[in-house]
Amino acid sequence: MEGKPQSPALVMRVMKIVFIVSGVLFFFVALKLPNNASQPPTPKIQLLLTVLALSNVVFGFNARRIIRGAKGTSEDVPTSIQLKRWMSAGVVSLAFFESCILFGFVLHFLGAPFWRVELLFGVGLIAMLFWSPGTPPGTEGNSLQG
Repeated sequence: MEGKPQSPALVMRVMKIVFIVSGVLFFFVALKLPNNASQPPTPKIQLLLTVLALSNVVFGFNARRIIRGAKGTSEDVPTSIQLKRWMSAGVVSLAFFESCILFGFVLHFLGAPFWRVELLFGVGLIAMLFWSPGTPPGTEGNSLQG
């Protein structure tokens, strides 16, 4: 495969799979390792962290719109720049979903109830499963050059 560029869609698909696997592994680690917290965080802190984690999922689904900007992709922007924005939006989306899982991981070790930890793990994993990066710019034609 030397000299042949990787398809951006394939790269994004592999990244998505890796992020999902890492989320599942975080869940299994949380199942196996007990929390040694002497006292769970207050309900307000638990709620704050849960709301913050769930808002990250919302941001993850809107990352493409945020990175693209309010004007959208204009025709005068080179395809290479559009492709970089598409890849950036994909990575940022996956990172937001993963952060929801990591908030669940942190809550587990802080001593929060396990239902709350499961909620954040589940929402993060389901968001990654249903999220789609869309079609990379420049794939309509045969060239990715801009």
